[in-house]
Amino acid sequence: MKAKIILASLLLAGLSFTVQSQSLGDFSPKSEKLNGAGKFKSKDVYIANFSVNFQLYNLKTASAEGSFSGRYLTGNTKASLAVGLDIPAATLQQITDNAYQEFVADLKSKGFNVLNASDVAHTEYYKDYQQLEDMEMSLLEAPGMLTVYPQNTTFFVKGFTKDGQRKQGGVSAALNRAMNDDGRNSIVDEISTYPKLSAELNDATIINADMYILFLDVKKPYQGNGARITANTDLRMAAYEHIKSRVENNSKAAKLGFASSSSEKQYLCVSAIDFVQGRNKIGGSPLGTYTGLLKNELQIDGVIAEEEIEAYAKSDVDFIGVETAFGKMYRADGISVENTAIIRTDPSKYEMGIKKALGTFLGYHVGEFTNKHFK
Repeated sequence: MKAKIILASLLLAGLSFTVQSQSLGDFSPKSEKLNGAGKFKSKDVYIANFSVNFQLYNLKTASAEGSFSGRYLTGNTKASLAVGLDIPAATLQQITDNAYQEFVADLKSKGFNVLNASDVAHTEYYKDYQQLEDMEMSLLEAPGMLTVYPQNTTFFVKGFTKDGQRKQGGVSAALNRAMNDDGRNSIVDEISTYPKLSAELNDATIINADMYILFLDVKKPYQGNGARITANTDLRMAAYEHIKSRVENNSKAAKLGFASSSSEKQYLCVSAIDFVQGRNKIGGSPLGTYTGLLKNELQIDGVIAEEEIEAYAKSDVDFIGVETAFGKMYRADGISVENTAIIRTDPSKYEMGIKKALGTFLGYHVGEFTNKHFK
């Protein structure tokens, strides 16, 4: 019988430290548009989606298979690392509400007429959608992340999957999720349907704003003689980044015991604001598009102390062996290491840092969109 050693430790990374005032790293925005889609006329806009996605935890597992070289035997190893961020949900809601209010105020100050839910509820586009007021924050959209929507706001949702995720409006979103390639790919698929809605609203611009705040950089370095996972704190707004984390496996196979109770999910995080207006009579493509992005991640400094957390399971090795009637036999124990860390942060500093990042990103792209298409 294979022996197994389980080492569990709880690290409360609530260290006292001194940080400077909250500041941002280099801000490197960029924009994209479809070829030939640069026509914007109407200053009516409708915000179809506004969400801020906050990374709150990450759970990773690394394994290394044992082997026999002819002279010695190494045992199997497994390392699991779970890291969470201690931040009140109320703080995340306040950040999102403030960002949305400033975003709307900025649009209005530049002469845009912001349509509300009652202006679009009659459309054929939203005929089969659910109208939801004060959408609840959700831990189900992206692995390890909390998706937060502004309160006192109404959005239209096509429905929810059996796992509680929002159904995206495009034809490929379900396939993206089935292929473990969710995130921006599914969102872009829904955005491709916006020309239909814009055409029903006299070519109003349809807006999607989706931002990602990450706090952890998780790596699986060269495993060597064991299983190792390393995580470094790194608060930032994502530019283009895949995150992976283990989540609960709700499949029938898992419930019947034929599959693991958790599985690793992948999600593509792209902070973006999309403006789509009009619809071509031939082909249905948009008349005008503007997508605001980041070239590189936007660092948010002075909020979280720099920490490195590691889970490392070193292989047990048997060099000696035991002589038996059948020859020399070797025995090496399987090693499993579990490490959990909670990163403490000051909610007021976190709020101020994220507010600066969101305001900088949204404010710049609203300005660029206005200057390029309405000046």
